Amino acid sequence: GRQHISNVESGVVEGVSIGAVCSRSSPADLDYPHFASLDTLLTSDAVDAVLIATPTSAHASMGLAALRAGKHVLMEKPLGRSVKEARDFTDAVPPDLIAGVMLNQRLDPNFVAIKQLITSGTLGTLQRVSWTMTHWYRPDIYYKVSSWRGTWTGEGGGVLLNQCIHNLDILQWLVGMPSSVSATCGFGKYHDIEVEDAVTAVLTFGDATGAIVASTGESPGINQLDIIGDRATIRFNGERVVVFENDPLVSRHRETTTEMFGMPTIVRRLIETTEEVNQHATVLQNFVQAVHDGVDLIAPASAGLASLELANAMLMSSWTGAPVSLPLDALVYSEMLDERTATSSLRAPEDLDVQIDMSKSYR
Repeated sequence: GRQHISNVESGVVEGVSIGAVCSRSSPADLDYPHFASLDTLLTSDAVDAVLIATPTSAHASMGLAALRAGKHVLMEKPLGRSVKEARDFTDAVPPDLIAGVMLNQRLDPNFVAIKQLITSGTLGTLQRVSWTMTHWYRPDIYYKVSSWRGTWTGEGGGVLLNQCIHNLDILQWLVGMPSSVSATCGFGKYHDIEVEDAVTAVLTFGDATGAIVASTGESPGINQLDIIGDRATIRFNGERVVVFENDPLVSRHRETTTEMFGMPTIVRRLIETTEEVNQHATVLQNFVQAVHDGVDLIAPASAGLASLELANAMLMSSWTGAPVSLPLDALVYSEMLDERTATSSLRAPEDLDVQIDMSKSYR
């Protein structure tokens, strides 16, 4: 929340001002009207739009309340704990209101470059995709000082719902949704929490396959995305994008070569992405422009459904020990999540001396 406030206060985001803040405690250093409850804020006419940056469990209900009060809504990720919660929100958005979701990674210059490569046909036919995303390390104190993190009732999931929701969004944004998911999750494998902090998943995309490995318990961890096609392989190692192009196509070479151990000629290309983007500010600026001028949203609220569906499907597969076909049966998943939230509770946060540098959370 403070980061979004800073982007507005500093003038990085134009055409908008902060009318009020609603939070659990009144920040002494913020010079705005403060409301202790969202209902009071929404009935005050203090704001035209709300940015919801709360614990996950409140996202959908607060979003619905804001829509009913006639307010535009920009939601932090994820839209809810389940696809059902999220759809309840997205289905309620009327034509005269703007609703977006903070999927800021779509503005990362590296992912934009990969998207352009795929769209231009550089990849060719998709054969396989894999993403090892174990760079989301979190120490125990991350959970201990929070009442909601790491609980089914407060968060609805762990590494998939919180950290990797961005990766899952980018994955489907680049290569589309799989037809099925099979996953094994470690629940509280590395931390004293209820939810998943380790995941290994296999995805099926027609004739192509995919693999995802995620964790908050490994250091230094790895962030590597490989998208393999018959024309080229696109590799992102967390810092830069490299393209390995085949000449001729793999399918052509495989069928015609007379060399028993031959390979296509490989041409390596480094994709330069030197542009720096304030991703959160850009999404917020786009939201403001959508309200003022009707421009298309970078990430409308409905765009947040796919990544949440992937996360839910992986959890459901791990719970049932069986593959899950997509589209997900959102009602069945919601019922399974309800079983877990029924025996879950928020924890009492520990009063610890914690050092917080939010810039280190964006990896």
